[in-house]
Amino acid sequence: MPVLRTPAFLPLLASTLGLFRHPRRGLDDPALLPRIERALAGATLDPAWLAAYRGSVGLSDGPRLPPLALQLAAAPLHMAILGDAQFPFRALGLVHLSQRVIQTRAMAPHAPFDLRACSADARWEKRGMSFGLVTEAWCEGECVWRGETRALAPGKSLAPAPAAAAGATDDRGAAMPVCDEVLHVPEATGRRYAAIAGDLNPIHQHALLARLFGFRRAIVHGTWTLARALALAELPGRPAFTLEAHFRRPVELPSDIRVRAWSGAGAETGNPSGRPHRLTVSEPHTGKTCIDILLAESA
Repeated sequence: MPVLRTPAFLPLLASTLGLFRHPRRGLDDPALLPRIERALAGATLDPAWLAAYRGSVGLSDGPRLPPLALQLAAAPLHMAILGDAQFPFRALGLVHLSQRVIQTRAMAPHAPFDLRACSADARWEKRGMSFGLVTEAWCEGECVWRGETRALAPGKSLAPAPAAAAGATDDRGAAMPVCDEVLHVPEATGRRYAAIAGDLNPIHQHALLARLFGFRRAIVHGTWTLARALALAELPGRPAFTLEAHFRRPVELPSDIRVRAWSGAGAETGNPSGRPHRLTVSEPHTGKTCIDILLAESA
């Protein structure tokens, strides 16, 4: 039975270098994105790896897996997809746009599961072409966890001019947040989380390396910021939920972030049919939003 743990440095380096083995010419038509699949059967999580992950995002030990742990555990499958000869985009320079997670029931930390991942759904964006990366965890023949990542490959775009956005109402200003905290994100956070995630992307390692890719400073992973915000807000509180997160701007290292959360209607009475919880991660001095998050829980 395979055990998912932090990969050793040399194998990880070899797989990272493998991303450069084939030419990446992009796509002229989103419909031409090939479906590339990878799978791993009968896997379990290494308890030491899981403990390190929990500690990195501020979670204590618990009877069920954290909401984003499987997204990280599936990194070897994602790496294999990005490194496939048919995959059209360069892995370095991809921008994380959004994350969606659907969980139908809790998973015990020691439970065996099957992982499946595939590329899906390319489309034009304002600054290039985006694609989906879908990950599923199956237990006893049931898909209990599904993650959908959307990433942008920056470049030319044939996207039509965006329509004027309709005026959206935001009821957060009328209610006090149930969580409102400012925390410091040290410069080493990116390196520490990258070691757990098995990610050698230089933009997370050091400012000098990040500048080679157009960043002023190193940036922390979006999945770390999202997981840290959920941990601070003590969400999700139920085993079944749907999570939607949109990444607006990166969190530079070091920096401070402000995490605020508003409970959905009915949340205080345990009514799971109310409105979703809303969370934001922002820059405390400028107020600029880094991540917008909606989380709907069900019984």
